[in-house]
This record gives sequence, structure tokens and C-alpha cells, in this order.
Amino acid sequence: MENNAPSTREALDAVHEAREINAQRLRRPRRYWIMFGGILAVFALTPYTTGWPPLVQYLAPAALIIIIGVTAAWKQPTAVRKIRLSGRMVLQLIGFAVVAGVIVGISRALYSEHGWWWLPLIAAIVLFGFVAGIGPRMDRSWARQVSRVEG
Repeated sequence: MENNAPSTREALDAVHEAREINAQRLRRPRRYWIMFGGILAVFALTPYTTGWPPLVQYLAPAALIIIIGVTAAWKQPTAVRKIRLSGRMVLQLIGFAVVAGVIVGISRALYSEHGWWWLPLIAAIVLFGFVAGIGPRMDRSWARQVSRVEG
């Protein structure tokens, strides 16, 4: 009988290498999370617009979001990353959205009730840091989960 241990090891190494390459390709660029954090920060800063005319109140954040999106998308790679969300990924995404919503909601409520001018600014900074810090980790987790070899 012939022992195929070296060829088996080479095949397993090739599968592991392909898995790592796929996981890297599935990750979004860091600027994606910076863009997403910037957009959420704009929403956290909207309480400052309450004294503005209604039209400007709605157009200014939209214009700022478009500027952030265009700036972050400059020279964006054309590859489309398709990740189907599974149960664990959906829970992570829901938790991510809940944390952002709670931070913005509390900030907005305290600003309107107590007039603490600094709170929306702090909320925007916290949201930006949260998204820019946790987003890439969540993305790596998703890429590892998608590239996992099932069998």
C-alpha cells in the first residue's frame, strides 16, 4: 500500500490558503467603515439643526452624507462582495444597529430636554469610533464564517 500523507498535507494546505485568500477578499476596505461611521455621526449631529429653516434642516444632512459617500467611494474597487447573512451575522448586525440607535436616541433626548450642547458632539465621536473600530472586526468575523469549509 502506498502512503499519500504528503499529497494529503499539500491539498489541505492549499485549501487553507484558498480559505484565507477568500476571507481577505470578502473584507470591505477600512474606508467603508470610516464612511459608515461618518454617516452615523451626521445623524448624531442633527439635533444642532433644529433652529434652522425646515428645508435646510433636511437638505444639509443629506448633502453632507452624499459628500461623505462620494469621498469614501473615490477609486473604490469594482469587485462586489456578496455575503449572505446567516443567523449569527444578523444578530451582530441587529446589535450594531441597536447600539447606534440607543446612543443617538439618548443624545437627542438629553439635548432637547436639558440643552446639553456638547452631548450630540460626544455621541457623534463615540458612534464614529464604535463603527470604525468594531465594524472591521465584525466584517472579518463574517468573512471567516462565509469562507469556512463545511463538510
